[in-house]
Amino acid sequence: MRLGDRRRGEQGRQGQDSSLRAGSDAIVVGIGYLASFAYPLVSLPLFSRVLGAHDLGRLLFALALVQLIVPLSDFGFGRSALRRIAVASTVEERSRVVAETLGGKAILWAGGSAVLMAIVLAVPRMRSEWELYAAGLALIGVGAAYPTWLLQGMGRVTWFALLMALSRLVALGLLVLTVHGPDDLVLAMVWQQFPLALAAVASWVMIGLVWKDVHRVRTTPRAVVSALRDSWPMFVANLANVTISASNTVVLGMVAVPVQVAYFGAAERFGNAVRGIMTGVSDAMLPRLTRGEDGDAQVQRFVLVGVAGAFAAAGITLVVAAPWFVPWYLGAEMTGAAPVTQIIGVSLVLSGLQMAQFLHATARHRFRLVARIAAIATVCHVVLLFPAAWFGGAVGAACVAIVSEALMASLYAIASLRRRRAARAGRTSDDQEGTTASIPETEIDRSRGGLVR
Repeated sequence: MRLGDRRRGEQGRQGQDSSLRAGSDAIVVGIGYLASFAYPLVSLPLFSRVLGAHDLGRLLFALALVQLIVPLSDFGFGRSALRRIAVASTVEERSRVVAETLGGKAILWAGGSAVLMAIVLAVPRMRSEWELYAAGLALIGVGAAYPTWLLQGMGRVTWFALLMALSRLVALGLLVLTVHGPDDLVLAMVWQQFPLALAAVASWVMIGLVWKDVHRVRTTPRAVVSALRDSWPMFVANLANVTISASNTVVLGMVAVPVQVAYFGAAERFGNAVRGIMTGVSDAMLPRLTRGEDGDAQVQRFVLVGVAGAFAAAGITLVVAAPWFVPWYLGAEMTGAAPVTQIIGVSLVLSGLQMAQFLHATARHRFRLVARIAAIATVCHVVLLFPAAWFGGAVGAACVAIVSEALMASLYAIASLRRRRAARAGRTSDDQEGTTASIPETEIDRSRGGLVR
């Protein structure tokens, strides 16, 4: 039997239990993320009390900057490498995907870190805190090797959730034991970035010594460049989305006082908790959707309705509970974060609408559409953010988040309407396939896991 025929037969059998296994994986990943949220639930009020609003603002500003290296080093591999692992049928193919992916990540992390450290050393205000940035970047480099795409592509969802939860619990214990005041700001940064680094080391120990899913292979610069090119569309989308989030704190740090940064950073974390869970759940389903099972109506209903409903429920909860919950949870000094949290809650409702449409487009490999919408929204967000943060502080920045979410949801709706009109007219949409989702099997087979151009 030919390799392609065998793959299609296996894919057909896998499709029979798609809905059941998708629901099971969603629950496992969701529980893992919920358990891992013990870290922010304890670390945020601890930081607000032992550091104070001013030094918490300094920490959040530094975190926002070093976190920019995370999407750069990921470069869309979270989904493009996941797809390539899902369609790979041999250890050799998977090993080449791993080598090319890690090679690309290492190059991007090194280049991005060098540029950021040069900026830190050139700016007097940041130069005095260079150790803070260096510690964060070093651990981000280790964490970039965490192969979520390999674990999920190989169906090791339970281990993925377990490593994620346990690494954060270990970091939380170390944080509580060692961070006692503003003098421990570097340690605070270390424990913020430690979970992914620990999970990366633990996962590769399991992969190399126990599971043996891959083995060491040599790769070439040309293969690494091909992998980077393959990930480009999703990188554009990921970078745009992360820029929207990171720019809030960065711009506030530039035009407002640190207290306003602390207010917004605290409020934003409540929203990020919801986004983190739902992103993890959706990524756990991508291997099945990538193998051609995205026609399963039950899975699609689960993703679209579940995501939108979860976002809406969380947003309404924040709007109602923030006035009394935020001062109790973060302390009286952080009362100013309550109205910001309520606005973030409103943005979550709109975020659910646009996220559901994003997942729908991603499942159908319309990566160019996803990248285009994210880029448009990012430009509009940053342009509006400067005057809003200047005049309104944290509240103004939160209001811009509402505008950005509404804009993305509207653009997806417009694109959907255009596709329906084109279908009725007998035309084909230009967003049927994205680069990351259209690698022919023959190309994968010829290169034994590498990309041929």
